[in-house]
Order: sequence, then C-alpha cells, then structure tokens
Amino acid sequence: VIATLAGLSSGLVAVLLKTLVHYLQHWIAAIPVSRFAYLLFPVLGLLLCVFIIRQFFRGEIEKGIAMVLKAIARKSSFIPLKHTYLHVITSSITVGLGGSAGLEAPIVATGSAVGSNLGRISDLNYQERTLVIACGAAAGISAVFNAPIAGVIFAIEVLLAETVVSYFIPLIIASVTGALCSKIILGEAS
Repeated sequence: VIATLAGLSSGLVAVLLKTLVHYLQHWIAAIPVSRFAYLLFPVLGLLLCVFIIRQFFRGEIEKGIAMVLKAIARKSSFIPLKHTYLHVITSSITVGLGGSAGLEAPIVATGSAVGSNLGRISDLNYQERTLVIACGAAAGISAVFNAPIAGVIFAIEVLLAETVVSYFIPLIIASVTGALCSKIILGEAS
C-alpha cells in the first residue's frame, strides 16, 4: 500500500514538474523577441532560482542524488519535507527557461523526499524507509521518462546498498504506478 502511495505521489509530482517545464517553454516560444534574446532566458532562470532560494529557503539547498545518498548513509533515511517541492520549483524554472540541466536529479530528490515523508508518517523503520525512498525515486524516474524498468534498476543500483528479492515487488509496484500516472494524466504514448 505504501509503495502504491509513493508511486502515485511521485507520479503526480513528476506530472507537475513536466507540466511546469512545458508551460514555461510554450510561454517563451510565444514571446515575440529576436532570436538572440532567447540567450537571456537561461540567465533569467538562474537569477530567479537564486532569488527564490535566498528569499524563501534561507540560501540553503541540498541538491540531487547526493542529498538522498547522504540521508540514507546517516542511517536515518529522513529527508526534510521542503525537498518535496523545492526541487520542483527550482528545476522547472531552470529547465523551462532553457538552462542546461535535466530533470533526472530533481525528480530523484523529489520522489525520494516523498517516499521519506511517507515513511515518516507511517512510522516505518530504517530499512523500510530506505525502501520507500527508493520506491519514490523509481516512480519519479518512471513518470518523467516513461521507463518503469529503468526506474527500478536505478533504485536498486544507486539507492539500495543491500538488495533483497522481496524489495523488487514494492519497487515494481511504485514504478509502474508512477509511469501509469504520467501516461494517464499527460496522455503520452509509449
């Protein structure tokens, strides 16, 4: 049940991230400016992200997969709640305005934060929280890239230090749930 919730939540966050990026790209394409003015949009995105991080998050941001690995390595597997939305905001602005970053690390960080906070609410132990973190990351990758198997393999390869055969079932459930969420809401083909 928790793997399904992690998959659904991470899938919805991934849909939000993709929608924001596409909305910003369409907004930029509709602006009647010269081709050389488009070179300024990535700089604008960078400045806007710096402003948001300094004003609303006191200049503190842990980035991407390193933050997730650090949380797992500390034997706590707790990721602060702000990471469930911080990376969505900053990465959608950066990527949507043409910055040279991808959606891989932000969705892993966001999906992992969703899984960690679901584990915290459910009062799971360290190993179970780590598994739910991996479920959230797998679902996020699956939803963003429409690749459920890649999400599972990433979670096993990168996030889970020890892999038990029973971990595959919740990982597959979360990953497929995230991918289905994205396909149904966004209407994307395989």
